[in-house]
Amino acid sequence: MKPYAAVLALLKATTAVTAIVGRRVYHAYVPKSATMDNIAFFEIGLPRRFTGIESQDYQIGCRGTTLARTMDLARVVVDLFHGTSSTGIYGTQGSFSIGRAFQSAPVPLIPEPRGSMYNAPVQITMVYPSSTVS
Repeated sequence: MKPYAAVLALLKATTAVTAIVGRRVYHAYVPKSATMDNIAFFEIGLPRRFTGIESQDYQIGCRGTTLARTMDLARVVVDLFHGTSSTGIYGTQGSFSIGRAFQSAPVPLIPEPRGSMYNAPVQITMVYPSSTVS
């Protein structure tokens, strides 16, 4: 499994996320026909590698039509990757072994120029064994 597929699977498997966006979670490309509210996420740069371990940063754009729903969605995503005791999450997602995933930057709120749409990007870092990537 690719790291982005693990992030996608985590987001789509989280009831609190799907309660707000349904199945509208997109990697890298948002179709023009996509409706709001949704999540669009992408990699920031290339993965870093060190002695069998890789880490990859992602930006998860929590996009909504109202300020309140956008912030609710961002909070759910932050909670998902925050983990218990603020240690981040770890374990297995499908065949992908997650060493750690955690929020790595504060969440700003960005009003988008097209109509009433807001974006609250959440930045996370995934750490995983290189051998896990297929």
